[in-house]
Amino acid sequence: MKLHTDYALTKTVRESEKFLTPKNIILKILIFLVVFCIGQIAEGLPMIIAIIPKLMAWATEQMQITGTLDEAVVRDKIANLLADPSMTKIILYCTAFATLVTLLFCRLIEGRKLNTLGFHKRHAILHYFAGLGVGFVLFSLVVLLSLCMGGITWTGLQSFSITSILVMLGGWLLQGMSEEVICRGYFMTTILRNYSPVWAVAVNSVFFGLMHGFNNGFSLNAFINLTLYAIMISLYVLRTNSLLGACAIHSVWNFVQGNFYGLPVSGIDTGGTIFSVSLVKNANLANGGDFGLEASLPCAIVMLIAIAVLLLVPMKFLENQEKQA
Repeated sequence: MKLHTDYALTKTVRESEKFLTPKNIILKILIFLVVFCIGQIAEGLPMIIAIIPKLMAWATEQMQITGTLDEAVVRDKIANLLADPSMTKIILYCTAFATLVTLLFCRLIEGRKLNTLGFHKRHAILHYFAGLGVGFVLFSLVVLLSLCMGGITWTGLQSFSITSILVMLGGWLLQGMSEEVICRGYFMTTILRNYSPVWAVAVNSVFFGLMHGFNNGFSLNAFINLTLYAIMISLYVLRTNSLLGACAIHSVWNFVQGNFYGLPVSGIDTGGTIFSVSLVKNANLANGGDFGLEASLPCAIVMLIAIAVLLLVPMKFLENQEKQA
């Protein structure tokens, strides 16, 4: 077996396009954080607008009852409104604004072409549908391991609305693409411009883990597993020379987790589901507790196996694609 470290995307980023980015890694990170924050603001404004009517109605009611509004109580109310499953659809679709901000920055400010982010027309549909399959299999393996370890119980088929499920799927397709464009398409490749793939993968993966720090039930286990997930999907981008497959993996991973098996997605309740799986109490190692299976030992095992496969197993088809690229 051979350790794979040479990737076509590295050559594309370093030689094919002379886009504007500082060489210093600290400056790269600082610029990325600014772009990321602007993207989060663009993503958050529509959500705030969406909850204003509910918040104003609640505030009016509170003033009539108590005659005052405590700042801490208002913050808690806003958090509760955003955490409501009915808001999940709006939150998911709003991630498109963060994607747009990132793409505009890369194209207009850095002067990059889309191929330097990992977007290619060649085999685009094949890469995307392959990613959908990979994402479904990976998370289903996590579910199976957790079931075998006694972390979850299977409760069967649920009553659900096809329309609601399809709307959620559309939202997850946008959300998964957003995080991949930001973390792998932009951040990883910007570091890859002047540094080794090891640095590019490590830095973007640690950030990906930290960006979920405010989610319900976040823990050290959750951070480790999310970082492992990011390493896995970063390697997938590098091995396939395509960001589209990673977007599909990320999207279907979240959709299957929340609206197929009915589990918390990084600590978030996503509402309607096709099947239902319940977390067993006091089995946090096997099911991740409040954060969900992404903080569990089964998730870590599946991610480590996937990382080993991507690093060590020859994949002739992918290698031929890299040579052609």
